This record gives sequence, structure tokens and C-alpha cells, in this order.
Amino acid sequence: TMMENLFIEQTSYTPQVYFDEEGNKLCLTGRSFPEDATSFYTPVLAWFETNKNNLQPNFSVEVLLDYYNTASSKYLVKLFRMTEELHEKKGLTVSIVWKYATNDEDMKEAGSEYKQFIDIPFEMVEVEKKVL
Repeated sequence: TMMENLFIEQTSYTPQVYFDEEGNKLCLTGRSFPEDATSFYTPVLAWFETNKNNLQPNFSVEVLLDYYNTASSKYLVKLFRMTEELHEKKGLTVSIVWKYATNDEDMKEAGSEYKQFIDIPFEMVEVEKKVL
């Protein structure tokens, strides 16, 4: 079964979102404070819903944001919960990889907070600050 492709171009207020089929991961990179978080994230969650039965083991959601707003946070949690369900209902090996730039205490702390209530492997990865 073919996985549907997903690619959303990054803007100054929305992240790049894409499915890396070879790496078997869904990646979000950039900043996330869309004017309307619902209309931005709905297609992402819809993609997940449509394709979840074709996802392979060792699937991960990889997040590298340098800023996001509260509305975006709600959708990140939804995405994390959907990933968790893949593990619970389908027994897939899944993980969340939360990347944060060196010296970005806010994003490091945000990741630690999510990690506390997510029941699947949640990896914190420090990366060199890159120009987004």
C-alpha cells in the first residue's frame, strides 16, 4: 500500500511539515503560530488518520521548533496522542523525537513537560542552532 505524500512548505509563522518515507518519520520544523491553528493542523491530522494503517514499525514524529503558540500546542498533543495510539492499538514501535537548539531553554523545558505525560519513548535531542 502506498503512503500518501505529505509536504507543507514552511512560512515565517508555520512550520515545514513532511513525511520522510525513507526515514519513516513525520517532521515538523520551524515556528508555529498560524493565524488559524485548526485550518493549518487539520490536514496534518487527516493525513495521519488516512495513512496510519500503512505506517511501518519504528515510526517517529520528529519536532524541531523554535517557537509555538498555545493553539499549536493543542495540536502537537493530538499528534503525540495519535502516535501513542499506534503503539497501544496496533503494537507498532513508535517514538517522539523532540529536538531543541543548544541554549534554547524554553523549547527544552517544553519538551520535558510533554515527555512527562506521553507513554511512548520520548527522546530529547539537542541540536546545533540552525538558521530556520
